[in-house]
Amino acid sequence: MIEIERSRTPAARTRVEMLALPLRSETEPGPEIAALDESTGGRLLAEVRRRCAEPAKRGSTFAWQTHGEMPQELVAVIGLGVPAGAEPTAEDWRRFAGAAVAAARQARVRSLGLSVAACARPAAAAATGAVIEGALLATYRFAGFRSSRSDARLVRCVVAGSPATRAAEEAERRARVLAEATAFARDLVNLPAETVTPAHLAAAAQRVARSARLSVKVLGPRELRRLGMGAILAVGRASRNEPRLIEIVYRPRSGRARRGAGPIVLVGKGITFDSGGLSLKPAASMEIQKRDMAGGAAVLGAMRAIGRLAPPVEVRGYVAAAENMPGGDAYRPGDVLRTCIGKTIEVLNTDAEGRLVLADALGYATRPRRGSADPSCVVDLATLTGAVTTALGRSVAAVLGNDADVVRDVIEAGRVSGEPIWELPLVDEYMAGLDSPIADLRNTGDGTAGTIYGGLFLREFVHRQPWAHLDIAGVAFTDKGSAYVPRGAVGWGVRTLVDLVERRSARA
Repeated sequence: MIEIERSRTPAARTRVEMLALPLRSETEPGPEIAALDESTGGRLLAEVRRRCAEPAKRGSTFAWQTHGEMPQELVAVIGLGVPAGAEPTAEDWRRFAGAAVAAARQARVRSLGLSVAACARPAAAAATGAVIEGALLATYRFAGFRSSRSDARLVRCVVAGSPATRAAEEAERRARVLAEATAFARDLVNLPAETVTPAHLAAAAQRVARSARLSVKVLGPRELRRLGMGAILAVGRASRNEPRLIEIVYRPRSGRARRGAGPIVLVGKGITFDSGGLSLKPAASMEIQKRDMAGGAAVLGAMRAIGRLAPPVEVRGYVAAAENMPGGDAYRPGDVLRTCIGKTIEVLNTDAEGRLVLADALGYATRPRRGSADPSCVVDLATLTGAVTTALGRSVAAVLGNDADVVRDVIEAGRVSGEPIWELPLVDEYMAGLDSPIADLRNTGDGTAGTIYGGLFLREFVHRQPWAHLDIAGVAFTDKGSAYVPRGAVGWGVRTLVDLVERRSARA
């Protein structure tokens, strides 16, 4: 990641190669742009209006060559897209930073100034954090396996006009923690499946635990058999890379813990490669199946951040890791699997494997524990269904749950984090579609409402705790990139989960 620093120095006096200034509207450009426009005899805004059809539109960018009239070589005027009279949101500032980084890369400059002086003073600290977060996320690049690497050039960002307050300092710290955790999750998803096996995810969890003072437990095949986790064992048994169930736990230090608050439980699907098993996927679909552990990566990234931010409630993270492969020992359509809570599942499609590993993970994570309070809420993330992309496209995740408060908190956490979420219903009458003549339920529905059937299936393995399921199949990876999200893994869910934990722990 690039070097980021905060500075009280006004943007106009900040010595960088390119200075990025936010434009709220053409009629209210803000004091900094107005002052610069006056210093250029009105040429700056005149040129912006001539070159840009909608200069104040979110992400609209115009680069002005100063020709030595200013300390900077270039001034980038970037539209915020904020309605008149409204204050920019955290997402507006993150997108402003992303557009500025893109402009700096295109101009091949090494240093970039980002001004937050257009923000009202009470909100300047939050704006500083959002700009730092957006800049760090936008400059992420997966190192990859190329034999030669292009020179990214941009190495330094200065957030100009930032207040020298404790609130701004804390906002910067939180932004760095969130960006680093998101980059960690992105790296896991971007790596090939030959590298990221269930054992690799377990090792990554152990590194996270050491760095953030968390406890970790890894259940291998022997422990999974002892606990009766027939679903996760079946999914992983045809692969030479044996399955794992990872448990990573944050506990607040003595004196900080909220008394009587039940733990928050986060569960992620960690299918490190999904061939579809014997219900084999088409070749084109298989090309992208290294991404099928994005939910698990998000949980590990969130736990990394939670360990550093230290909320006052216990948080338990679980990753159900397996590789779904064909082979002589593969589980078959028609097989009946017994889960750790005793419920049985008739398998109709081995490509509906994510819900199977989550069935054991959710059952284990929410089981009653002697001397421990029940979870206050349970949230699982999974690239579960292609149907969610048909329903909501590639910019919005789906949430389904059994508790209105938890669902509402998840949606609000996503809104604040810039990760939009839309609620889909759990239609009880559809449960008939999961009926099996030989088991408690089957692992697929009737071919319609795939995302809802997936949610209904998972609900059967939660021990009546408040629960929400996030289907992130459409949002976990991008082939185009946008704003502060480069092409590839998004790291979707890390920041939403952290905000959710902070939000609920504040009310515990």
